Amino acid sequence: MSKEAESKLSPSTESGVQIPNISLKTSIKTFVDVTNSTLATFEQATNETSTAFASRLMSFGRQARLFATKTMSVYDQRGSYGPQVVAGTALLVGSAFALRRGKFVGGVTGGLAGAAAYGNVYGFQDYSTTWRKYAPKNE
Repeated sequence: MSKEAESKLSPSTESGVQIPNISLKTSIKTFVDVTNSTLATFEQATNETSTAFASRLMSFGRQARLFATKTMSVYDQRGSYGPQVVAGTALLVGSAFALRRGKFVGGVTGGLAGAAAYGNVYGFQDYSTTWRKYAPKNE
């Protein structure tokens, strides 16, 4: 061993193994360097992951906006195919309830679902103000 290497080693311990003599300042510097490189690796991995996630999220947002726009335009034209909507709703809901609860319950539920669909397509008349015209008057 060279004299420089021997000077960096502490005296042998009881087991005869030489322990290197490292200063506190050097060990702190090494620890900081290792910590910084680990944090840099984590930051790089996080940035790559979040960039990919944000890119996919933006793409999903564009597709969802397009779908919502098309859905709203179809919903705005619901009056032009109202009978199909009312009949389809009554049939679908009535059939599902008829399978689970029986024919009578299915028919009643289908009728109620059809009435609700009719109200949604064509609107409900507001009877809260007009019924007073036809009510008998106390004189």
